[in-house]
Amino acid sequence: MSMTYVTKKNFCAASDDKESPEDEKISASVERLLVRTTKLSTVTIKLYRLMIVVRIGIFVLFFKWRISTALVMMSSNDTDRTSTVRAMWTVSIAGELWFALMWVLDQLPKMQPVQRAVDTAALDESLLPSMDVFVTTADPEKEPPLVTANTILSILAADYPADKLTCYVSDDGGAQLTREAVAEAARFAVLWVPFCRKHGVAPRNPEVYFSAGFHGGVKARAVTRGEYKGMAWPELARDRRRVRREYEELRLRIDALEAGDKRRRQRWSTADDGSCRRRGTAEDHAGVVEVLVHPPSRTPQLGVSAVDARNFLDLSSVDVRVPAVVYICREKRRGVAHHRKAGAMNALLRASAVLSNAPFILNLDCDHYVNNSQALRAGACFMLDQGGGDVAFVQFPQRFDGVDPGDRYANHNRVFFDCTELGLDGLQGPIYVGTGCMFRRSVLYGVDPPRWRLHGDAGKDVSTEADTFGTSTPFLRSVRTVLNRSSEERDATYSPPCPFDGGIGEATVLVSCGCEDSTAWGRDIGWVYGTVTEDVATGFSLHRRGWRSAYCATAPDAFRGTAPINLTDRLHQVLRWAAGSLEIFFSRNNALLASRHRLHPLQRVAYLNTTLYPFTSVFLMVYCLLPAAIPPLMSGNAAAALSMGTPPASATYIAFLAALMATLAVVAVMETRWSGITIGEWWRNEQFWMVSATSAYLAAVARVAFKVAARKEISFKLTAKQTAAATSGAGVRERFAELYAVRWTALMVPPAVVLAVNVTSMAAAVQGGRWRNGPAAALAVAFNAWVVAHLYPFALGLMGRWSKTLSPLYLLVALFTIRLLCSILRLHTV
Repeated sequence: MSMTYVTKKNFCAASDDKESPEDEKISASVERLLVRTTKLSTVTIKLYRLMIVVRIGIFVLFFKWRISTALVMMSSNDTDRTSTVRAMWTVSIAGELWFALMWVLDQLPKMQPVQRAVDTAALDESLLPSMDVFVTTADPEKEPPLVTANTILSILAADYPADKLTCYVSDDGGAQLTREAVAEAARFAVLWVPFCRKHGVAPRNPEVYFSAGFHGGVKARAVTRGEYKGMAWPELARDRRRVRREYEELRLRIDALEAGDKRRRQRWSTADDGSCRRRGTAEDHAGVVEVLVHPPSRTPQLGVSAVDARNFLDLSSVDVRVPAVVYICREKRRGVAHHRKAGAMNALLRASAVLSNAPFILNLDCDHYVNNSQALRAGACFMLDQGGGDVAFVQFPQRFDGVDPGDRYANHNRVFFDCTELGLDGLQGPIYVGTGCMFRRSVLYGVDPPRWRLHGDAGKDVSTEADTFGTSTPFLRSVRTVLNRSSEERDATYSPPCPFDGGIGEATVLVSCGCEDSTAWGRDIGWVYGTVTEDVATGFSLHRRGWRSAYCATAPDAFRGTAPINLTDRLHQVLRWAAGSLEIFFSRNNALLASRHRLHPLQRVAYLNTTLYPFTSVFLMVYCLLPAAIPPLMSGNAAAALSMGTPPASATYIAFLAALMATLAVVAVMETRWSGITIGEWWRNEQFWMVSATSAYLAAVARVAFKVAARKEISFKLTAKQTAAATSGAGVRERFAELYAVRWTALMVPPAVVLAVNVTSMAAAVQGGRWRNGPAAALAVAFNAWVVAHLYPFALGLMGRWSKTLSPLYLLVALFTIRLLCSILRLHTV
């Protein structure tokens, strides 16, 4: 195992400039270790790479034999069956080639994994840069205000200088409820933030901190004296009771706001006086920028001693400053394209530029709270480290609370984050996945990385004209400041062109509908438009320009969120991702057509795999349905022709099949070894891949095909978020009641058909004794069983079952149904 140590860079503007006192301070700490990079060159990795090469070699030999066999079979003199045989062989080989190609595209980019560890203590407090945190929300009905409030409180209480942190909350739905809930959270932060600092509270989400029971499958427990990191252990219990009472009152106030909002919406829905139109709707409302908490002073401000220790906190030795909070609601008008989340992020980027203009930006969804208070410092270490000047963004893995202990629907997605993203970190870096990501502000303005520009010429390779960024003079000044200083990251902040009070008007203009007209927003600068997966497209555009990214996994987890554990919501979420990936493939951000030579070849392969994978559903449906459904319904020449299109059960075929399955098993085991995931997590990922491929992927292909043909935008509904309280019930079954609540959707039809057809085919083969009719029949039954095993979590979700076992009633119903279908098929074939 080879070790590479990376130290802090001395960011000097020019070698002939005289060093300032700040430069000397950075030079003095140049040898301090910030990031340690470990190349995984162990025996496991070498064996993993060897098995990939071996399996690719087996693929080559298999297809050589397969195609030659197909040519012989298709040269049959029987003219009645030639066309059918040719079609079946063509479809079969095309599917096998596609599956092999997708497997290779998935494995190749993961062959150079690295692991990185940060030492936040080595980063000088005075060198921490200013940071803007973007929190996005759009619908208070599906994204509960209490969840958003807890996310904001965790950000404000993060272990970061209060004067260098600003939290921006984007309310894309323009809901009065969201604005009032954010204001309530800002008021409670005056008590919560000092409490966290005084006692070293973790995690700093009050709902999670105060809730008993399980969170993320781990039972909460009291902090012991040996683990306590604060300064007043005897006062912890008393202060905790006081803060908890205040938090319960906050929850009651937010509940009252929700109840009042519901009554208000009901009144508007029955009103005929146009009152709803005057107040605005989610798709038609005015822009608002409001400072809820003003920036604190740069010097620490200690609190006061408690006059009555029973009712007040003693904060005489605690810094009571609270970071700034800005509420933003961008303008929306009917008939104007708003570009979903990407448009909201670009509005936040412009508004923050004239208010705080921090060099680094962290974006979080409203349900992803700061779980590790050191997370912001960890991200800054990557940006400020030697060689970190070309890091565009730092992606943190997504972790979730409230997921069922078995993770039935692979919500944690550990294979992607701990295997794929970790593997890509050895190339140009991980893919941007939408939340829990820290950006360098300059990269979002279209600037090239340092290695691709002349030293000190950061601002000369990007136009700052109005046709690129817009006509706002203060904003153009802020852009020039960023671009001119992006090669000198020694500065802790970029001076904003307007103070907070004076910049509100300009920020409001920058979140209006017309500020992007005839500009490069969404194309060359900012978050990319044209797809619902703006995260992948934006990350690709940055990698294509030569920037790299970094993967940062901390312990404990940096951020945690809530995942949709209901099967319906989970399938709709996957549908949105799959359709967005296909939109990217049919756009100018297609990795196959990207002409920039700055993109690493294997990074291109990774993005190609990310945008192509939904097409697998087409071939998978053919393989899962035709072999099982068609033979029992055919007779005579048609059935014989179909059988000639299936793989011959020869010794050669069985040998190839055994070799491919054995190498797949070895690769899977090696993959779990170096990535740290378990075999169970890998298997759950495979199961849900089958569920997704037969449902959401197929629907995504159909929707995007319709969009390309009709040139019409497709809409997706927002995934509903759980409330924080829903994860802390008294019992496991009560807290995961959503898991076995059946909510029918059309996405369930294809996998249900696949499951029924394969179960029926398997039962018919066993009952009729066909599985004894040679190796081909036995392999067919084994394939049916393989499909059913993969769809087992879907079967549980379809029946609304909590446990992993089927009740006797469901077994009887299933057996009766299968027997009935077998009887019908037998009568049909007689």
